[in-house]
Amino acid sequence: MIHELDINNNALVDKINFFLKENITSDYMQSIQWHNVRNEKNKYFLYFEHKDKIIWTCNLLEKSKNNEKYLYAPRGPVLNFNNKDEIELFLSNISKWMKQKGYSKLVINPYINFDTILNIPKKYNYVITKKNDYDSLHDSCKLAIMDIVLDENELISKIPSKFRQNTRRSYRKGLINKIRNKIDFEKFYKLYIETSVRHDFRPHDIDYFKKIYSEFKDKLIFLEVWYNDIPLAMSIDIIYNDKLIYLYGVSSTNNRNLLGMYNLQWEAIKYCINHNILKYDFRGVFCEEGDTQTKEYGLYNFKKGYCYNGFIDIVPDITFNFGGDKS
Repeated sequence: MIHELDINNNALVDKINFFLKENITSDYMQSIQWHNVRNEKNKYFLYFEHKDKIIWTCNLLEKSKNNEKYLYAPRGPVLNFNNKDEIELFLSNISKWMKQKGYSKLVINPYINFDTILNIPKKYNYVITKKNDYDSLHDSCKLAIMDIVLDENELISKIPSKFRQNTRRSYRKGLINKIRNKIDFEKFYKLYIETSVRHDFRPHDIDYFKKIYSEFKDKLIFLEVWYNDIPLAMSIDIIYNDKLIYLYGVSSTNNRNLLGMYNLQWEAIKYCINHNILKYDFRGVFCEEGDTQTKEYGLYNFKKGYCYNGFIDIVPDITFNFGGDKS
């Protein structure tokens, strides 16, 4: 039976968190913490329980496009996609629940490959967004995840020579790096706005980052790189399900020759080595190898340098239409 989460039920919250921790495909965007961070007016955290056992969970956000409201499960739902019965339990029950709420369309993008998608029962009609339809995709389907080798010298030998050279050069430039658990919101946000102007994206307000800190502070690290009293680069990273996740990175437009971002990334990698974290998640990219003229290519190339085993391709957004009248 589907239930909506009672956030004040501590025993239930603990039970769901345990379920999420045990599921290797669980992403931070399907966590209760991320549900609390999100600013959508209408959002739902659902779970399905059978014989006192949680079968699946799903963090849902209401979105709107072309005057149509629909539900989006970022990197969800969380269930065993190798089990056809569990997929059926999700789709049959979520479709009924959505109709009761007046929604007809559901978009999901879990960590699954194209072989796994064959487990979805054929009676459910769905459409897969094209992997290069970047205007329609809710999130990337090409993931940049670095495998961490716990020997620093061995690991640095795996990345391209340019990255090795720039990383080593950054440590000869008198930079000061810091890792702590508290965020300097004022200095971070100033660099964040500078980064948003340089890369032409719409920034969040500062309260958004304060909510992230409030929800994840026990599993959050704040990295800084300075030259004298000049901030060069900063990032907010979180540890979730045995991965370090590069959540938000910012850098100064000036002093690029000091290689602050290379220094910051290697400090994050050393943090993984020192804390036995075997995955460093740079999150996704939104272009392909040949898209050299797009504004995303520089970021693509930077992340590619660290992901020596290549990017991980997953199924893009999957859209189900169940029927309904939400508008």
